[in-house]
Amino acid sequence: MYHQMGYAKLSKPSTHRMLMLRTMVTQLIQHERLKTTLPKARALSRFADKIITLSKRNTTMSHKLAYSIVTDRRVLPKLFKQLRLRFGERDGGYTRVLKCGVRESDKAPMAYIEYVENDLTPLRDNKANNARYHVVRQPVEQGIQFSYVHKETGAVLSSALSLTNRLKKLELNKKEQEMEEQRKIVSDIKKSFNKQ
Repeated sequence: MYHQMGYAKLSKPSTHRMLMLRTMVTQLIQHERLKTTLPKARALSRFADKIITLSKRNTTMSHKLAYSIVTDRRVLPKLFKQLRLRFGERDGGYTRVLKCGVRESDKAPMAYIEYVENDLTPLRDNKANNARYHVVRQPVEQGIQFSYVHKETGAVLSSALSLTNRLKKLELNKKEQEMEEQRKIVSDIKKSFNKQ
Protein backbone atom coordinates (compact mmCIF):
# COMPACT_ATOMS: atom_id res chain seq x y z
CA MET A 1 0.00 0.00 0.00
CA TYR A 2 1.06 3.58 -0.64
CA HIS A 3 0.18 5.02 2.76
CA GLN A 4 2.51 7.46 4.54
CA MET A 5 4.98 7.71 1.66
CA GLY A 6 4.43 11.34 0.69
CA TYR A 7 7.93 12.50 1.60
CA ALA A 8 11.39 11.12 2.37
CA LYS A 9 11.89 10.10 5.99
CA LEU A 10 15.71 10.14 5.62
CA SER A 11 16.06 7.50 8.40
CA LYS A 12 15.52 10.13 11.08
CA PRO A 13 12.79 10.81 13.67
CA SER A 14 10.38 13.54 12.63
CA THR A 15 11.73 16.14 15.09
CA HIS A 16 15.33 15.57 13.99
CA ARG A 17 14.34 15.61 10.32
CA MET A 18 12.35 18.85 10.59
CA LEU A 19 15.12 20.60 12.53
CA MET A 20 17.67 19.41 9.96
CA LEU A 21 15.53 20.71 7.06
CA ARG A 22 14.95 24.03 8.85
CA THR A 23 18.70 24.43 9.40
CA MET A 24 19.48 23.50 5.82
CA VAL A 25 16.89 25.90 4.36
CA THR A 26 18.34 28.67 6.55
CA GLN A 27 21.84 27.93 5.24
CA LEU A 28 20.49 27.74 1.68
CA ILE A 29 18.93 31.20 2.00
CA GLN A 30 22.17 32.55 3.44
CA HIS A 31 24.66 30.97 0.99
CA GLU A 32 22.30 30.15 -1.96
CA ARG A 33 24.16 26.87 -2.58
CA LEU A 34 24.73 23.76 -0.45
CA LYS A 35 26.45 20.42 -0.97
CA THR A 36 24.66 17.49 0.63
CA THR A 37 23.50 13.96 -0.14
CA LEU A 38 21.07 13.52 -3.00
CA PRO A 39 18.04 12.36 -0.92
CA LYS A 40 18.51 15.30 1.47
CA ALA A 41 18.80 17.72 -1.45
CA ARG A 42 15.57 16.42 -2.97
CA ALA A 43 13.74 16.69 0.35
CA LEU A 44 15.17 20.17 0.91
CA SER A 45 14.07 21.27 -2.56
CA ARG A 46 10.37 20.99 -1.64
CA PHE A 47 10.95 22.79 1.65
CA ALA A 48 12.99 25.60 0.04
CA ASP A 49 10.40 26.14 -2.70
CA LYS A 50 7.64 26.41 -0.10
CA ILE A 51 9.47 29.09 1.90
CA ILE A 52 9.97 31.17 -1.27
CA THR A 53 6.24 30.86 -2.04
CA LEU A 54 5.57 31.92 1.55
CA SER A 55 7.81 34.98 1.19
CA LYS A 56 6.10 36.02 -2.05
CA ARG A 57 2.84 36.58 -0.14
CA ASN A 58 4.61 39.32 1.89
CA THR A 59 2.01 39.56 4.64
CA THR A 60 2.42 39.80 8.40
CA MET A 61 1.37 36.18 8.74
CA SER A 62 3.93 35.03 6.15
CA HIS A 63 6.64 36.90 8.09
CA LYS A 64 5.61 35.10 11.28
CA LEU A 65 5.54 31.71 9.56
CA ALA A 66 8.96 32.28 7.97
CA TYR A 67 10.30 33.38 11.38
CA SER A 68 9.05 30.08 12.84
CA ILE A 69 10.77 28.06 10.09
CA VAL A 70 14.26 29.57 9.83
CA THR A 71 16.76 28.98 12.62
CA ASP A 72 18.60 32.28 12.19
CA ARG A 73 16.46 35.39 11.86
CA ARG A 74 19.30 37.34 10.22
CA VAL A 75 18.38 35.64 6.89
CA LEU A 76 14.82 37.01 6.90
CA PRO A 77 15.71 40.35 5.28
CA LYS A 78 17.46 38.50 2.46
CA LEU A 79 14.45 36.19 2.07
CA PHE A 80 11.87 38.98 1.94
CA LYS A 81 13.91 41.62 0.08
CA GLN A 82 16.25 39.84 -2.33
CA LEU A 83 14.80 36.39 -3.00
CA ARG A 84 11.15 37.50 -3.01
CA LEU A 85 11.89 40.16 -5.63
CA ARG A 86 14.14 37.84 -7.65
CA PHE A 87 11.41 35.20 -7.97
CA GLY A 88 8.49 37.59 -8.22
CA GLU A 89 7.61 36.67 -11.81
CA ARG A 90 8.52 32.99 -11.47
CA ASP A 91 5.73 30.49 -10.77
CA GLY A 92 7.81 27.69 -9.27
CA GLY A 93 11.03 25.76 -9.66
CA TYR A 94 13.10 28.05 -7.48
CA THR A 95 15.77 25.44 -6.73
CA ARG A 96 18.09 23.31 -8.84
CA VAL A 97 19.63 19.97 -7.80
CA LEU A 98 22.86 18.97 -9.56
CA LYS A 99 24.45 15.59 -8.97
CA CYS A 100 28.17 15.67 -8.19
CA GLY A 101 29.38 12.11 -7.77
CA VAL A 102 29.72 10.08 -4.59
CA ARG A 103 31.27 10.67 -1.19
CA GLU A 104 34.60 8.91 -0.72
CA SER A 105 33.94 7.45 2.74
CA ASP A 106 30.59 5.71 2.26
CA LYS A 107 29.90 6.13 -1.48
CA ALA A 108 26.73 8.11 -0.76
CA PRO A 109 25.46 10.01 -3.85
CA MET A 110 26.16 13.70 -3.41
CA ALA A 111 24.46 16.72 -4.96
CA TYR A 112 24.49 20.50 -4.97
CA ILE A 113 21.25 22.34 -4.32
CA GLU A 114 21.04 26.02 -5.21
CA TYR A 115 18.54 28.76 -5.91
CA VAL A 116 18.27 29.48 -9.62
CA GLU A 117 19.18 32.87 -11.13
CA ASN A 118 21.94 33.40 -8.56
CA ASP A 119 25.16 35.39 -8.95
CA LEU A 120 27.46 32.49 -7.99
CA THR A 121 29.89 30.94 -10.43
CA PRO A 122 28.08 28.20 -12.38
CA LEU A 123 28.89 24.63 -11.40
CA ARG A 124 28.57 23.35 -14.96
CA ASP A 125 29.28 24.95 -18.27
CA ASN A 126 26.24 24.91 -20.56
CA LYS A 127 28.50 24.21 -23.54
CA ALA A 128 29.97 21.13 -21.88
CA ASN A 129 26.89 19.04 -22.59
CA ASN A 130 27.22 17.05 -25.81
CA ALA A 131 30.52 18.76 -26.59
CA ARG A 132 31.40 16.41 -29.44
CA TYR A 133 28.01 16.34 -31.13
CA HIS A 134 25.24 18.79 -31.88
CA VAL A 135 21.86 18.80 -33.59
CA VAL A 136 21.47 20.58 -36.92
CA ARG A 137 18.06 21.61 -38.24
CA GLN A 138 17.77 21.81 -42.01
CA PRO A 139 14.65 22.76 -43.95
CA VAL A 140 14.02 20.20 -46.70
CA GLU A 141 11.27 19.67 -49.23
CA GLN A 142 9.18 17.50 -46.88
CA GLY A 143 9.65 19.78 -43.82
CA ILE A 144 12.47 19.98 -41.25
CA GLN A 145 15.23 17.39 -40.98
CA PHE A 146 17.12 16.97 -37.71
CA SER A 147 20.66 15.61 -37.97
CA TYR A 148 22.99 14.51 -35.16
CA VAL A 149 26.39 15.75 -36.36
CA HIS A 150 29.97 15.32 -35.06
CA LYS A 151 31.31 18.85 -34.47
CA GLU A 152 34.91 18.28 -35.58
CA THR A 153 34.45 16.12 -38.64
CA GLY A 154 30.93 17.14 -39.67
CA ALA A 155 29.96 13.48 -40.09
CA VAL A 156 26.22 12.85 -39.83
CA LEU A 157 25.56 10.07 -37.31
CA SER A 158 21.79 9.96 -37.74
CA SER A 159 19.02 12.08 -39.17
CA ALA A 160 15.25 12.08 -39.08
CA LEU A 161 12.27 14.15 -40.12
CA SER A 162 10.03 15.59 -37.44
CA LEU A 163 6.82 13.67 -36.71
CA THR A 164 4.54 16.17 -38.44
CA ASN A 165 6.87 16.08 -41.42
CA ARG A 166 6.70 12.29 -41.48
CA LEU A 167 2.92 12.53 -41.74
CA LYS A 168 3.33 15.06 -44.54
CA LYS A 169 5.78 12.71 -46.21
CA LEU A 170 3.26 9.85 -45.99
CA GLU A 171 0.63 12.07 -47.58
CA LEU A 172 3.06 13.04 -50.33
CA ASN A 173 3.90 9.38 -50.94
CA LYS A 174 0.19 8.55 -51.24
CA LYS A 175 -0.29 11.41 -53.70
CA GLU A 176 2.74 10.29 -55.70
CA GLN A 177 1.38 6.73 -55.85
CA GLU A 178 -2.02 8.01 -57.02
CA MET A 179 -0.33 10.16 -59.68
CA GLU A 180 1.76 7.15 -60.82
CA GLU A 181 -1.41 5.03 -61.11
CA GLN A 182 -3.09 7.76 -63.15
CA ARG A 183 -0.04 7.97 -65.42
CA LYS A 184 -0.16 4.21 -65.96
CA ILE A 185 -3.85 4.38 -66.82
CA VAL A 186 -3.26 7.25 -69.26
CA SER A 187 -0.32 5.44 -70.86
CA ASP A 188 -2.40 2.25 -71.20
CA ILE A 189 -5.20 4.21 -72.86
CA LYS A 190 -2.74 5.85 -75.25
CA LYS A 191 -1.26 2.46 -76.14
CA SER A 192 -4.70 1.04 -76.83
CA PHE A 193 -5.51 4.01 -79.15
CA ASN A 194 -2.17 3.66 -80.94
CA LYS A 195 -2.84 -0.05 -81.61
CA GLN A 196 -6.16 0.77 -83.27
